[in-house]
Amino acid sequence: MTSRTLAQAVGLVLTGMFTVAGAAYAADTPSKQSTAHAGAASVQVAIDPTTHQLRAPTDAERAAYAKAMQQRQRRVSAFSAQPLTRADAAKTVRTVDFGNGMRGTAVKVPQEMMSSVVATRNADGTISIHHDGDQAAPKAPEATR
Repeated sequence: MTSRTLAQAVGLVLTGMFTVAGAAYAADTPSKQSTAHAGAASVQVAIDPTTHQLRAPTDAERAAYAKAMQQRQRRVSAFSAQPLTRADAAKTVRTVDFGNGMRGTAVKVPQEMMSSVVATRNADGTISIHHDGDQAAPKAPEATR
């Protein structure tokens, strides 16, 4: 077996293991509805598309913003049960029975090993991919010589 084939096989096995571990974790985790905190203060503004000045958002814009904040809060709270470090994650190792006679080992992935990737469509139609929270790197000037 060539090293490339071996690397692909190992990658496929690891992908399967993480998929199974994620499914086992999702089955063990109760679903929670997040609610907005009454003590949190916020200011909502919108930018007028013609004058480019700040203005009060419409009711539809406020509803869309509230929905987006709830979705973000659900994503954040989903990671709050995750262990912080690899040492904490080692304490979560457990054996999982898949119900078809197969058994596997599952562990919760620590937060230090997680990242989110975001794809954004640019105005010119191209797509930029970057890690969530990172600033998009400016394009380098084109070399002329």
